[in-house]
Amino acid sequence: MAEIPTKTRREVEFETRRSFIVDTTRRLISTKDIDSTSMDDIAAAVQYTRRTLYAYFKSRDEIFLQVFAEDLGRRWAVQQRALAEAATGLEKIHLWAEALFQFSREHPSSVRLQAYWSYRGIDPSKISEHLFNDFRRLNDELAEALREIFRLGISDGTLRPDLDVDLCVSQFLYSLRAAIDRALSPAYSFAHFDSEEYVSHFLDLFTRSVRT
Repeated sequence: MAEIPTKTRREVEFETRRSFIVDTTRRLISTKDIDSTSMDDIAAAVQYTRRTLYAYFKSRDEIFLQVFAEDLGRRWAVQQRALAEAATGLEKIHLWAEALFQFSREHPSSVRLQAYWSYRGIDPSKISEHLFNDFRRLNDELAEALREIFRLGISDGTLRPDLDVDLCVSQFLYSLRAAIDRALSPAYSFAHFDSEEYVSHFLDLFTRSVRT
């Protein structure tokens, strides 16, 4: 019988400290502007020196991406459970959006990081290759799952047969993220609205344009 490899004490301590840095950063950026959050801010929050942080992460963006990738994995698990309750493509689109909204409301740092990456992009030179590749694989998995939902809707007759799936997926994702970001933002708005109603209204407008 093959022996199960075990981690050394040093490896366990290393992973524990990385997790502590990530969890602390998640709490920090849930209330603080991400662009103005520096390595010094993170170091102060975890009570490490800036130099110590670099022993665990290549850059500030690498810490941010680790937070985002973990949140993305948790969110996808929530969405998968929700999607299992639906049969048609149209129903699954609604559940995808509703699960994303609920997760975003419960995890404000995830919304902030999504907006950060959407507008700034990801510079692979600031991030370790394995983390970037893990994130890309997860992101690709979510995108393909959404493509399958639109394909299902076309085949089951709940969505229009003339839809361009890739265009629909991209526009749905970016528009939905913007709607959720606006709905949950504490910033001044010229309009007063309930956040849940705001997202529901967007979803209704979108699905009217793609359903049969």
